[in-house]
Amino acid sequence: MSRSENGPRAGGAGSWAMTDEATVTGTGAGAEERITGTVTRVLRDFWSGRDAVLLLDDFDHRATSLVDELRACGARVGAVIARTGPVAGAPEVERSLHCSDAGLTFTRPEFEAWLRGPSEDVRAWLDGLDPAREWVVLGTPRTGVATFCGRPVHGRRRPEWAAVEDKTTIDALWEAAGVASPPHVVVGVDELSRGPAGLDGVAGPAGVVIAADSTRGHVGDALGLRWVPGPAGFPEAAKEFADRADRVRIARFADGVPCSVLGMALPDGVAVFSPIEIVTLGDPATGRLLFCGSSTHWRPGEAAERDIRGAARRAGAELVRTTGYRGIFSVDGLLTPDGFTATELNPRHASGLGLRAALPDFPVYLYNRAVQEGLPGLGGITAAALEGLVRRLVAAAPSASLAVGTTPVEAVPSAPDHRAGPACADLAARLGEPGLRAFPLAAAAR
Repeated sequence: MSRSENGPRAGGAGSWAMTDEATVTGTGAGAEERITGTVTRVLRDFWSGRDAVLLLDDFDHRATSLVDELRACGARVGAVIARTGPVAGAPEVERSLHCSDAGLTFTRPEFEAWLRGPSEDVRAWLDGLDPAREWVVLGTPRTGVATFCGRPVHGRRRPEWAAVEDKTTIDALWEAAGVASPPHVVVGVDELSRGPAGLDGVAGPAGVVIAADSTRGHVGDALGLRWVPGPAGFPEAAKEFADRADRVRIARFADGVPCSVLGMALPDGVAVFSPIEIVTLGDPATGRLLFCGSSTHWRPGEAAERDIRGAARRAGAELVRTTGYRGIFSVDGLLTPDGFTATELNPRHASGLGLRAALPDFPVYLYNRAVQEGLPGLGGITAAALEGLVRRLVAAAPSASLAVGTTPVEAVPSAPDHRAGPACADLAARLGEPGLRAFPLAAAAR
């Protein structure tokens, strides 16, 4: 590139910001101003006057926040290359290219693979817009290519980070970190149809949960999971996973509140934020799972919160130790009467933190990428200060993004623990799906 990726430039909106490395401590209003001010100055110094190329799997309303952050930091969106779109709600940009328009009907994993070797006409199109190849590329949280058409990918996901997301291998990390996980076995997909061996010590009263490996790409939002309440469900599960994975993890079904806790690995340590409810409904008769969204209204209680956050802190420290990870990550699991049981770790910017609702102008997406790239000027923000600030802000402005199918859930949970699952189950019943129930099932039955 014709200018330094990381160094300050003479003049410009934030050319002086990179020199301030003072340590940010405390959790009050002063800390908020120092953290947000430092992040904003560093990002403006890096992005001001730059053009960005966005690689999007879905060109829809979810890209709006990223585009808004870039523009607020002084950047211009030079081009978008997307798997699909644009659709209603997508941000307006000057130029975009869509694989679907060229007859390329990719799945999301296929699109990520295509980014490693785009066709020459795509290269020529982009070179016509940016002949000096100075533009900076931003992909999705799962984009792993280091360069795209000769341009650097800012905040790419390293292969060693992506490998952690495989649900058939994550138990090694849980064990090393001292994090509880359910009894399980890992078998080949072909074993599902004939009834896997070794289930006697795994299956519980409500059956098992089957999770796909990552050989065919990531599958989220409960789409890569199947609840099998009894042995009769294995043949159908075998059909579902036949083209989706090579191996599967079969774990004991744990009847608890589906939840997650996000953290952020910084140079001086791991910040761990407050647990959130991951609202998923289930049908005990069929094993169907329906992901409905997330809520930061949930209040699991002090002891449970310490349990969940402690598990996430240990897992985050192990993630950093083994892979050198930096940035936002999430630990998902279930809060049962016996405590927190972990199910997966997502080493990427997962949804649900709730910071955008609490602090709308904070460029959290670009900040995460800046931490992953090690941009200078951010080292003074300590994990402790960031943790305290985010927890305080999100608790003061709880939010939720919930829907049953295409029907949004408007009511704010009012139960003592403020869980949203029961409200989603009530809406599902009104929509003609009474079999879908909130977890834990034991509480729903009372």
